[in-house]
Amino acid sequence: MEGVTVGTHMQRWFKIFAAVTAVGLVLFAGAYVFTRYPSLFTWRYELKIATGPIGSDGQKILAAFVREVAAERPIVRLLPVTTDSLVASGKALIDNEVDLAVVRSDDAAAAQGRTVFVLRRIGLAIVLPPGSKIESVSELSGKKLAVIKTAHLDPALLKAFTTFYGLSDSDLLELTLPEVGPAMKTKRAVAALVFGPIGAGTISDAFAAVRKSFKDKPSYLDIEEAAAIAARWPAYEAVEIKQGTFGGAPPEPAEDINTFAVSVRLVTRASLPDRVAGEITRLFLSTKAKLASTLPVVGEMEAPPTEKTSVLPVHPGTLAYLNGEQVGLLDETLNYYWLGAMVFAVVAPLAGWIASRRELGRGAEGRSHLLRLIELVRLAKTGSAAELADVDEELDTMTEWLLEKLAAGELERGQFQCIESVIAQLRTTTANRMMELTGPRGNRPRGGPKRLSAVIENRT
Repeated sequence: MEGVTVGTHMQRWFKIFAAVTAVGLVLFAGAYVFTRYPSLFTWRYELKIATGPIGSDGQKILAAFVREVAAERPIVRLLPVTTDSLVASGKALIDNEVDLAVVRSDDAAAAQGRTVFVLRRIGLAIVLPPGSKIESVSELSGKKLAVIKTAHLDPALLKAFTTFYGLSDSDLLELTLPEVGPAMKTKRAVAALVFGPIGAGTISDAFAAVRKSFKDKPSYLDIEEAAAIAARWPAYEAVEIKQGTFGGAPPEPAEDINTFAVSVRLVTRASLPDRVAGEITRLFLSTKAKLASTLPVVGEMEAPPTEKTSVLPVHPGTLAYLNGEQVGLLDETLNYYWLGAMVFAVVAPLAGWIASRRELGRGAEGRSHLLRLIELVRLAKTGSAAELADVDEELDTMTEWLLEKLAAGELERGQFQCIESVIAQLRTTTANRMMELTGPRGNRPRGGPKRLSAVIENRT
């Protein structure tokens, strides 16, 4: 009886465990899909974006962008979050406080996240006074250089530049824009280093200031080793300032200039769904032309490079959109549904096989009891007094086993009543036979349960 009870308890706990496991797996899968791909459950996708400090170029661009696209009611809704600096924006992205952030290419967040758009590049230009005989950057070693103090002064780019060419910090003079021309005119500096966007702005302003001071046209010094600098510091890019970029009459520069720059990028977390990343890229490209007339800095925005060899990873959704390979919402949803169907097709037969094995186990146990019951019917008619005593106790054990199965829901009530009636009839037959052998007050030997367990064990 104890073995039967333990087996029943184990079966009950197995059912509970299987049910809890199945529910847990379903809940886990649902939670994973909802958090990883919430766009499958809603047509709007809200994203927090760290824009940098108020008044910065990144904040201005994104504020204008958010206002412009809000009227289109796209599937993506951006919620700007201002931060103290671009460094703070990168940290917010790494800490998962925001979904996108405006960061510099030399920030760790640019390498850990995925680029969806390039907002602008900040580069270095070297301005030479009219009539300068300097033809290469290596000739600047040991000479005084003016570093123009502007909002775009970039210590990281300056450090890379001086380190690569072995220039001494003691030869650098920090000057304001109005001071640069007079300093070069009085030979206090042989050249000026100016940092700014690769476009109209700080660099062209410095060029104009020197020309105004000299009443003559200055020139730009080409950084021929820009590619080598970018190779040494992969977060920077070798770029060209195209002929005529700064305008003027005649347009400046007179020819293409090689330099290197740090890019300011819109970077998202790597887990952002491809469809959403592609939509952000599409919105930036479609809105760029609309904003260019009111916000000239937008002209410097561009899609990220599509080469897979890029040091800073580009989001796969952005690459798919730019390469014309973006998967539609219906196709993406169907992919997940087919994946779920495939998983179900594998799990369902396995669960069915496990269930069938358990049913076979229960069936074998039931058959053993039924076969033993047939033997007891024969024994009740011809057995000795000791054997009949065993029959009586075995019938008690069988009745308890039937009640256990009925309580566990493993036996139909009709089946129970049928077997129970057979047992009752067998008890009557056994009692009559015992009466014949021992008389009304005869001794009845005991020992049935052990025999039943042994018989069942042999049959299974």
